[in-house]
Amino acid sequence: MLMQHLTSFYDVGEHNHIRLRGADWNDGLDMADERGESVAFTALYGGNLGNMAKLIKSYADMTGNETVELAKEMLLLLNVDPTVYDSIDEKHEVLYSYCEQVKHSVSGEKVNVKCTELNRMSQWIAEHIRNTEWIKSKDGYSWFNGYYDNHGNAVDGDFESGVRMMITAQVFTIMAGTATKEQIKDITAAADKYLYDEKVGGYRLNTDFKEVKTDLGRLFGFAYGHKENGAVFCHMATMYANALYQRGFAKEGYQVINTLFKHCNDYKVSGIYPGVPEYISQRGRGMYHYLTGAASWMLLTVLNEMYGVKGEIGALKFKPKLLAKQFENGEASVSCMFRGTNIHVTYKNGMCKDAGDYKVAVIYIDGQRYGETDTIAKEDVDKFGDKADIVVVLQ
Repeated sequence: MLMQHLTSFYDVGEHNHIRLRGADWNDGLDMADERGESVAFTALYGGNLGNMAKLIKSYADMTGNETVELAKEMLLLLNVDPTVYDSIDEKHEVLYSYCEQVKHSVSGEKVNVKCTELNRMSQWIAEHIRNTEWIKSKDGYSWFNGYYDNHGNAVDGDFESGVRMMITAQVFTIMAGTATKEQIKDITAAADKYLYDEKVGGYRLNTDFKEVKTDLGRLFGFAYGHKENGAVFCHMATMYANALYQRGFAKEGYQVINTLFKHCNDYKVSGIYPGVPEYISQRGRGMYHYLTGAASWMLLTVLNEMYGVKGEIGALKFKPKLLAKQFENGEASVSCMFRGTNIHVTYKNGMCKDAGDYKVAVIYIDGQRYGETDTIAKEDVDKFGDKADIVVVLQ
């Protein structure tokens, strides 16, 4: 994974973003392999590099070992002067040197490195996108341009045919931490203006380009509102909610999830048994449940972000972002498996406070007071039996 991210960091197009090549998350963006660039994936990879750096630091804090063991050849991608990051040509030289080195074989030699460069790369990507891709429509709404097409032109913005906005880059810039808090407010306002459509379950992948855009991808061959061309694509919609929750925008994240839930739960409209389809068509019909990656993201978002039940290097942490209206008689509960134990978590919100206004005050395990903390330590989780009943008091 690290090699994939490092090589992509140097494989950039003329605007110094990762080349689109055969597409990114959206496999319908498959016709811009020469000059296409994915700002969306550049943001995602930048966030991933930062997360890998955090994991390495956590490993160092636990073990006292500040280095990780890597193949010697990867030093070609890591030991690079940061001034190279701004030079497209020099980046290509780094990538070419690495590819030549490993073209036929690798030495098998290993080295111990600190990987401090990962944070620098992550921060450089965030600043580069903030400085170059923040756009504003003539209506006064702002968001990030997400792509460059095969002619090297920015895809998002004002056009004669209308506003063009794609949600993918907004999701990944929010999730990666590229978007500032103020920018997230602007992004959500723009998404509500241009992409939100309650009749089809919420947030569309893109506005109607009114063009079969063959310099970007086959998705524009679909009628607008179907598949990757402007449908509510549940996978990306759920990731949008996840990103918003991660950054503390619980009300906005809840709107994404709740709109999708209400639509899919209404058989007369969605035409499906309750569940998460691949996408919702222009007529509001849920399509192709068996194709979607949304199901796992929905579980991840609801359990880890909305209910805030999280694992952290073996420990069990509680960081709920439930809205006041989600509590019934001051309580909300969820059950799941954690490290082999069936846990039932009940949050008590006696003051009926909203997400962001409360914090964890005390934890009880099987009726016994554990402590004034939001985390059950790893060594105490190790003592769990088959079941654990946990009460988390919020104040």
